[in-house]
Amino acid sequence: MAYDPQVVDAKVVSDNKKNGLFEIVAVLKDRNECRLFFERDPETGVGKVTDLNRLMKEPCPICRKDYLCNCLDRFKHTIAEQSMQYIK
Repeated sequence: MAYDPQVVDAKVVSDNKKNGLFEIVAVLKDRNECRLFFERDPETGVGKVTDLNRLMKEPCPICRKDYLCNCLDRFKHTIAEQSMQYIK
């Protein structure tokens, strides 16, 4: 069974207009939360995801580890696209 992340809520937790960086915390359907780091393009203003960190409130949905893993990095673009819909 392949993992399919689904964002149910997202909010901006920090926004630095000076350098174009901002962070979003996304809540997934399986109760996991992750922090997404974005960088704005200076010309267009469109955010591009640069990094994803899983907030360790629940075990990883893929490997079921309670500690730091990088499993959700494969899905950072999918999670970023879905979370941007909640922001705009």
